[in-house]
Amino acid sequence: MQPLVIKSTAKTVMAWLLFSTVLLVGIAAYLYTRNWEPRALLALFVLPLGIDSWVAWRLVQLQNRRMILSGDLLRFEEGLLRRTQRTLMLAKIEDVRVEQSLGQRLLGVGHLTVLATGDSTPLRLDNIDNARGVADRILNAAQAARKP
Repeated sequence: MQPLVIKSTAKTVMAWLLFSTVLLVGIAAYLYTRNWEPRALLALFVLPLGIDSWVAWRLVQLQNRRMILSGDLLRFEEGLLRRTQRTLMLAKIEDVRVEQSLGQRLLGVGHLTVLATGDSTPLRLDNIDNARGVADRILNAAQAARKP
């Protein structure tokens, strides 16, 4: 079986980037119609710049976290400079949860949480494309790993 690499999508981050761009254009248009007066309103440009900074940080975080379903193991890797890796035996997987907000349902993404027997800290990946399908694949692989 080919390993399944599960990574976060950038759809929600790109939605925030689009919002930031619309906000930037709106602020610029508003100030332009007022001949850029009062000058204190130029501080409004901090809002889209702050959103863009957060988007860049979140994108780096999301792209450096992944799960790899391979054989009878589920490996979770995260980190850019310092890499952390956790490996679960598929036979020990107890629960796979998918959480979706309204916006995530519209974009077709969701949060994926995997809980294993005897493991107090669940593994979680945010904004997974087709999260329900991925959860089903993990559960099917876990069931197959339990069979003798």
